[in-house]
Amino acid sequence: MKILTLFFTYGASIEDWTKNGSLDREINIYSRFLQHFDRIYFITYGKNDLKYASLMPENVIILPQKTVKNNLLYSLLIPFIYKKEITESSWLKTNQMLGSWSAVLAKLFFQKKLALRTGYTESLTFAGKNFLKRKLTDIIEFIAYKSADFSIVTSQSQKEYITQKYNVKKIHVIPNGIDIETFKPNEKKEASEKIKLLFVGRLHEEKNLPNLLKAVKDSKNIKLKIVGKGELKDEILKLKDKYSLDLEIIESVPNSKLPEIYNWADIYIQPSLYEGNPKTILEAMSCGLPVIASNVEGINSVIKNHENGCLCEINIKSIKNSISEIIENKTLRETIGNKARSFIEENYDLKKTIKNELTLYHNSSK
Repeated sequence: MKILTLFFTYGASIEDWTKNGSLDREINIYSRFLQHFDRIYFITYGKNDLKYASLMPENVIILPQKTVKNNLLYSLLIPFIYKKEITESSWLKTNQMLGSWSAVLAKLFFQKKLALRTGYTESLTFAGKNFLKRKLTDIIEFIAYKSADFSIVTSQSQKEYITQKYNVKKIHVIPNGIDIETFKPNEKKEASEKIKLLFVGRLHEEKNLPNLLKAVKDSKNIKLKIVGKGELKDEILKLKDKYSLDLEIIESVPNSKLPEIYNWADIYIQPSLYEGNPKTILEAMSCGLPVIASNVEGINSVIKNHENGCLCEINIKSIKNSISEIIENKTLRETIGNKARSFIEENYDLKKTIKNELTLYHNSSK
């Protein structure tokens, strides 16, 4: 029997997936993994995650946090708490680097194969930050990449960085896949007097949202919708009042409802300071939206300026100019929206990305 054990990101739970709207997307992904594996275990940090068992596909089994309340101690004891399930597993897998040490320990103790997948590279985001945190991250990444039977990153630039930094070879680029049958254009978009601008993601510093709000403060013909939650919510609401913005914040939307949100919009915007391989940009492109996003690694490898999207710098003036350009040029909006959809169909179809990942498991099992 072929069994896959997925180690959740440190501190993450199925309850978190439910609250942030990603449960549908993750279930969709691992339902497809059952084409290759007979059973999948989810090792989570949720003490109450068993209540979601009925939502799981058949043969996906939840292993919730138990015995130990402290997350760090629990992460170190996971291989022993779930020794039986890990021992019978064919493969261990991570979702992100944070918490990967649990899977590494399980591999070392029980001689299992390890697939290390990371959506973004943690050490790339630490320029100028806490020295000890940077060093700890370097150590965690080094040990994880050296231990893995193969690793998956979402962009070529990450592969080149990791290969050079840690001198590892078995690294493969598989981008985030998009269910193009779910995320697709809706031709019956409602007309509006205002241009509808959309952002989807965490309300965190790296998303550069204060600069976005300042960029649109003088544009009275824009309605901005933000989908997400985070520590910047209060600051965003203060800026909304200060500039009298036509702004709506929706904290959480199930992934299955997101296509409706994307198709509400005329333009999608994400002026992030840095990114990995952002699913939200890919989802918006799959829905045929013209996307404005910052010219940073992780984004400029996906978007080609004025071809399948528009790139801006992270400063207020550049964001403002890019928004004005797209608003004023309807032909450009339509052209890059159409090309965005075609680009996702060709390069990010979920069926293809999962097939490519399952091929790695198959080939590495020989």
